[in-house]
Amino acid sequence: MEEAPPKYKIGDFVKCSYDFFDFYSYLYGEEHPYFPLYGIITDLAWDETWFEMETVYKVYCMDGHYRFFLEDEIKIP
Repeated sequence: MEEAPPKYKIGDFVKCSYDFFDFYSYLYGEEHPYFPLYGIITDLAWDETWFEMETVYKVYCMDGHYRFFLEDEIKIP
């Protein structure tokens, strides 16, 4: 399986939010004060899903925590 080239690169300042955050939380209909998150991409990895390789980004967020996001959960602000 060949991985697609990453859309973003290490050092990019990005805006991130989890696609399934509402599914795993009890914040239905409320705006969460910590989302979206902003940070800098510090590392790239690839995760093999059922059908393809997917890029996983390690982001150092402005609140001082490292978090992991998939490519479709990231945007350039």
